[in-house]
Amino acid sequence: MIQRIQTLYFGASGLIMGLLSFFVSFFQSETGRKTLVDYPIFLTLFILSAILSFVALFMFKKRQLQVVLGRLNIILLFIVIGFLFYFWYENFGTDPKALGIGIFLPILSVVLISLANRGVMQDEMMIRAADRLR
Repeated sequence: MIQRIQTLYFGASGLIMGLLSFFVSFFQSETGRKTLVDYPIFLTLFILSAILSFVALFMFKKRQLQVVLGRLNIILLFIVIGFLFYFWYENFGTDPKALGIGIFLPILSVVLISLANRGVMQDEMMIRAADRLR
């Protein structure tokens, strides 16, 4: 399981969304830094994304299910990105100083899950080619 690169990608995505997101700021306001704990809806969506990443990680024997879970996670992350930018626009206008580093974590997670899905599909093609040779 650990020797596959997609395992590292799914694990990194899960750790970013489930652990790292608690330690960075998402928005800067006059009252101070706003973290993930200040916004329960975002907290729920980030934890759901982390759970999907870890479930996909442990479904290494079912490659098609891994790809489906990865795609669902990518769709969820695009929804999260849209909500984050909508929230930023509604509450802070277009002030770029209000953006924190945490708002870009879902984008990093989308890249990691896309790379993981690519690795899963390469494994699937390799196994199908080996089955043809038998």
